[in-house]
Amino acid sequence: MSQFAVLPDPGQAHTLDEVAGCLRLLKTWAGNPSYETIAARVNIRRPPAQQVGKTTVVDCFRAGRRRLDPDLVVAVVEALHADPGYTSQWRQALRVASGETRGAGAQVRVLGRLPALPSGFVDRAPPIPPVTVAVLTGMPGAGKTTLAVRAAHRLAATRPFDRVLAVNLRGSHPDQPPAGSEAVLDGFLRLLGVAGQHLPHGVAARAAALRSRLSGARVLVLLDDAADEDQVRPLLAPGAGSVTLITSRRRLDGLTEGHHHAVGVLRPAEAREFLLTVAPTAADPGEPAGADLAAADRIGATCGYLPLALSRVAAHMRDRPGWTLTDHADWLAERRGSGRLDPVLRQAFDVAYSNVPGRGRDLLRLLAHHPGRTFDAPAASALAGADADDALHDLAVHHLVLPAGPDRPAGPDRWALHDLVRVYAAARSADEDRRADRRAALTRLFDHLLATGADPADLSAAAAYAAAEGWPRHAALLGSFQNGTRVVR
Repeated sequence: MSQFAVLPDPGQAHTLDEVAGCLRLLKTWAGNPSYETIAARVNIRRPPAQQVGKTTVVDCFRAGRRRLDPDLVVAVVEALHADPGYTSQWRQALRVASGETRGAGAQVRVLGRLPALPSGFVDRAPPIPPVTVAVLTGMPGAGKTTLAVRAAHRLAATRPFDRVLAVNLRGSHPDQPPAGSEAVLDGFLRLLGVAGQHLPHGVAARAAALRSRLSGARVLVLLDDAADEDQVRPLLAPGAGSVTLITSRRRLDGLTEGHHHAVGVLRPAEAREFLLTVAPTAADPGEPAGADLAAADRIGATCGYLPLALSRVAAHMRDRPGWTLTDHADWLAERRGSGRLDPVLRQAFDVAYSNVPGRGRDLLRLLAHHPGRTFDAPAASALAGADADDALHDLAVHHLVLPAGPDRPAGPDRWALHDLVRVYAAARSADEDRRADRRAALTRLFDHLLATGADPADLSAAAAYAAAEGWPRHAALLGSFQNGTRVVR
């Protein structure tokens, strides 16, 4: 019997936290079924490609969310009380709450100068040619902001700009919504001396006012952490001699007027240089504490040469001045072996993961179990049990899968996961996927490799994995393929 005689009223919810609170009351009203039960009821009504796990359902009930999937929330409501009129009330409440979130996007701080130069990092200069719009994109933690700020300071030191405008657009902020273009234009125009009573209304009118105000001026604009093309297009610097620098975790392919540069990880030598620079000194000032090149290289490799991960190790070094580089290398290897990531790094991946459509998230979790270092679209489809081209595209747009690089076995249209993304996705899979589903996905992959006679590198990795993890028949068949002998199944 339900604890509450009256259904909770979603019309009283005006924020996302209040929506989540009302959803918790509804769960109690419905007899407090388990999250597994709710997920099962939701999945009954959904096609296989849109199935959700318990963790995804739990997220709907949590406070502090930046955004909610309204379709999923409605599906959860229907799983708890399948009444069309009541469902309509929830849809309206979600529209109201979404409006409140968009209102938070109107709060943004703009600068009339460049941010300070970041300190304590390897000086990488991106190859930015003399173009009007330069777009730096890459995976979470790749150091895009640092590169853009350094590039902006170099440009400002070599070219006479009349005005400088800068803003953090919060495209991947963990707690706040992306900044609205209209609000940014408001801030830019006020910096340029436009009084509040003279500000036009609407994005188009304010963008036109900005172009008019900057007509004939040489302007440097830094747009950091863009959410998408629509957010930045009204903010581009107008006029000859002006430059706009944009950073984003997303590929902004629709911004055709820009020169696009993919920001990758550090080279091993750059990572080593950074680590040796920040390593603490010993009590004997003439001798570095554990300045062991092999340890520095181990740390760099364990971090996947990702700047954010390396900066977190540097913070760990500052907190533990008595440790040597070897101590830090061992500590980091132990953490990574247990599947643990630094909280800051995990939060960065959480935001990127939440911004990917459900089909992409589902595929990413399965790709974490692919035994090879690279894969192609047919192998991804085999894991997913359906065509995975769209899901791969979603992951590539957010830089959660990367084109196979020269350090990995490569071929046409092959992809790879960064090592830390693989660790993150594997942890997500452990939380959200059934073991039976993971095993079924890998069985489909092994069958696909046997049917297609895939790349020897794929066969070698798959044969070893199948032998170690309990697919003896597939291991024997894959091994025979690897040796060039086809065995009839």
